[in-house]
Amino acid sequence: MISIIGAGPIGSYLGYLLSKNNIENTIVEEHPEIGRPEQCTGLISRNIEGIIEPSLLKKAAMNKVNGAVISCGKASFEVKTHDFKAYVFDRSKFDKAIAEKAENKGSKLLLGHSYIDHKLNPQTRQKGLKIGLNFGHKAKYLQSTLLVGADGPASKVAKNSSLYGDRKFWTGAQMILKAKEPFFDKSPVYVYLDKRYSDGFFAWVVPIDEERAKAGLASYSNTAEHLNRFLKDKFGHFLAERRSGGLIPVYNKMPLQNRQKNIFLVGDAALQVKATSGGGVVNGMLAAQGLADAISTGKFDYESRIRGIRRNLWLHSLIRKKLNAMGDARRSELIEDLCDEKIKNIMQEKGDMDFVAKFGFNVLAAKPSLLRFLLY
Repeated sequence: MISIIGAGPIGSYLGYLLSKNNIENTIVEEHPEIGRPEQCTGLISRNIEGIIEPSLLKKAAMNKVNGAVISCGKASFEVKTHDFKAYVFDRSKFDKAIAEKAENKGSKLLLGHSYIDHKLNPQTRQKGLKIGLNFGHKAKYLQSTLLVGADGPASKVAKNSSLYGDRKFWTGAQMILKAKEPFFDKSPVYVYLDKRYSDGFFAWVVPIDEERAKAGLASYSNTAEHLNRFLKDKFGHFLAERRSGGLIPVYNKMPLQNRQKNIFLVGDAALQVKATSGGGVVNGMLAAQGLADAISTGKFDYESRIRGIRRNLWLHSLIRKKLNAMGDARRSELIEDLCDEKIKNIMQEKGDMDFVAKFGFNVLAAKPSLLRFLLY
């Protein structure tokens, strides 16, 4: 039996894949309700359609977006496509739908159970692990052959397995709000690169409809101060409907399984998050596919199966480092260069939120002068 700690979309999807291969698994979630508290914008690219059936996605979709407006100071770059490029999900509904999918396939869900620790079972030292849980202040134990940490950026499984490493985080904060004087169109997302709104990341507005949006930002420091400034500048007066926040891990290549190959990390617990956007659902689910295959075949060659994902995340990390090294003037210059019609056409045809390599080289080929920003 395999214990998966964390019933977010990555942990639940892994449970589904294992159940699909007739591998018994239990998904342990510390909260009594899946998807709460909500800690994500819910913006996920259409690449998710190649992983989860669209009929399930429709149940959780709040909006569909077909472009982006990226700005810094007075410089602004806008690209729109004829068809939509990404979903805006109600993350609570999305997470619940994936968990239900796993449960229907045979995974067992334990809600309101907190993972405490794990150790080799002293009576069956060669046969597995004893997983310690807390349920209503009462100790509870699971016997498992393998343990998977899908328990978020500050993964306790990682800490207890010497897999935590040297981690860094942005702190994200957002709210669903109703604007009294909406400045936004519901079709694109809005990204603000101004350093006055974030230390090391960016601010965003992700529309839900013509009046409501998810507005927020992430930052290395002073997140609340940055958010107050951003909301005051962009919205003035608004009605706050719901607030949320959480840690966003900074990608760093690190071991994702222990030497005994009986403990693994996936999703945010494995830092499988794009440094350009903070999104991790698509890459995390693809990593879950690699982990499920590694377990199902008995080869446990998880890390070798996700080399492509790691290269992709490294590329996002490189772009983030280059952006963070720029001041606002340099960022504005980059945005102005991106307004070239050739670049817009490439972005419209090949732009991909998850896989930069699919269009990045075409952009550089169309305008080689952009290389100066990578060499900055």
